[in-house]
Amino acid sequence: MNTVYADHEDRGSRHWIASACRGILRLTWHAIRLPSLTLLVLLQPVICWTLSLVGLLGVLTAFFWEFFSPRPYHRFWIVVAISVGVAMLQIPYYLLIRLFSTR
Repeated sequence: MNTVYADHEDRGSRHWIASACRGILRLTWHAIRLPSLTLLVLLQPVICWTLSLVGLLGVLTAFFWEFFSPRPYHRFWIVVAISVGVAMLQIPYYLLIRLFSTR
């Protein structure tokens, strides 16, 4: 008979410890999430504008050297690909904002 009560008390103490650990983890997550989200949202216009500008300037520079250079410009597609890749870095940035903004 004592084993039934001991088993019941053991489950209750495990439940309390598990709830406390979940609470500590949730508090830690919010302590990391909220300042990070604030910083990402505040820097979002500057970062996205900069990435778009660098990507656009890279593509325009590649076209400029392709059409107006007297020598053959062999790195055209490499520069275009890098420029488009830089502009597409906005996608992981928005995904990071989305990760930190959800509960």
